[in-house]
Amino acid sequence: FTFHNFVSWFLPWLGVSKLEKAIVNVSTVTENIENKTMDAIQALQIEASSLSQVVLRNRMALDFLLASQGGVCTVINTSCCVYVDRSGGISTDLA
Repeated sequence: FTFHNFVSWFLPWLGVSKLEKAIVNVSTVTENIENKTMDAIQALQIEASSLSQVVLRNRMALDFLLASQGGVCTVINTSCCVYVDRSGGISTDLA
């Protein structure tokens, strides 16, 4: 049983001050984590958008080169799919 415990028992508001400081610290750390997470997600979004543009350009070039043979889908003999860029939704969600 220390002096601090003894004083805290008689003066409980001293403990409240420590709790308040701890809550502020946790809040600050949480806010920093949130900001860093948003920055990372936005950087990944930019990278994914750039990559999707390159892929689309490559696909258009392949279709152009293989147009006389029916296009990429005919040459590789599979069903074709198109990527739909939804990065705008990510920006909206982060705002």
